[in-house]
Amino acid sequence: MENDVLYLREIAVEIREIIKNRQEELGLVFDEENHIYTMRDNNGVVRSNWVSVSKLVHNFHEAFPTQEASLKKAKGDVVLQQELLKQWEAEGTYSTNLGSRVHYILETNLLKRFNFTKSVRQPIFECNEEQIIKSDNMISNGVSFINKCEEKGLVLLDTEMVLGSNRLHIVGQPDVIFLYKKDNKLSFIIADYKSNKKKNFEITRWTKTLYYPFNDLPNIALFHYHLQLSFYARLLKDMLKGSKYEDISLHSCVIVHLQEDCYKTYRVDKDTINKVFDLDLSEYV
Repeated sequence: MENDVLYLREIAVEIREIIKNRQEELGLVFDEENHIYTMRDNNGVVRSNWVSVSKLVHNFHEAFPTQEASLKKAKGDVVLQQELLKQWEAEGTYSTNLGSRVHYILETNLLKRFNFTKSVRQPIFECNEEQIIKSDNMISNGVSFINKCEEKGLVLLDTEMVLGSNRLHIVGQPDVIFLYKKDNKLSFIIADYKSNKKKNFEITRWTKTLYYPFNDLPNIALFHYHLQLSFYARLLKDMLKGSKYEDISLHSCVIVHLQEDCYKTYRVDKDTINKVFDLDLSEYV
């Protein structure tokens, strides 16, 4: 396996160089502070109105009816409804700060593990003692996932790789891309860390389905991520077109659900991945 790892590290350097050159050809840049992607279109015009993968996914599910749900929970009391809305907003901010800390520390850990010199901009997050304890537990479980990947001989291609296509008209950044070799076959793995509450991954009797062509999947966060990671995979494949690695296969897309007491992985099913790769995006972008 040691020889395979050395081989994969060499391949990773080559693929990163190919992606870097492709980014330069496209003029693809991500402004992290303002969260804006710029890229040249097919006419050579630099634009900043590209559709991110996370926004693209919104086309395939009904948005959570915040106003309706809060009023129903408040039993029609508009004063109580406003209190609920403020509470939900505060909970969202709490989760965002916690998740940002987890992602940042795991990314720096992973880069150090694989001897990357890449600098990582620390996001702005405010965490109290409770959030630090919770996120430390999630980070510990994330490290366990990374350990397992390394034990299996996976090699890091990159973290937060900026991907974009003026053919597909979409952009995005997966948390992690690994390279893998088995039976002399080279493949890649897309992985994303998620720190959602367990209930966001659970199906209830009120759960509806996603929109066509993914209407066989439940409309919950877990399956939104199934689409998200599949689109990331499609983007990477698109950026490798015309290169010696254009035929690299997708091994898997893996959602890593980080919890305080453990982590759980979810692999995206092949049918969903195939639908994403075959989808005509013209009506969504």
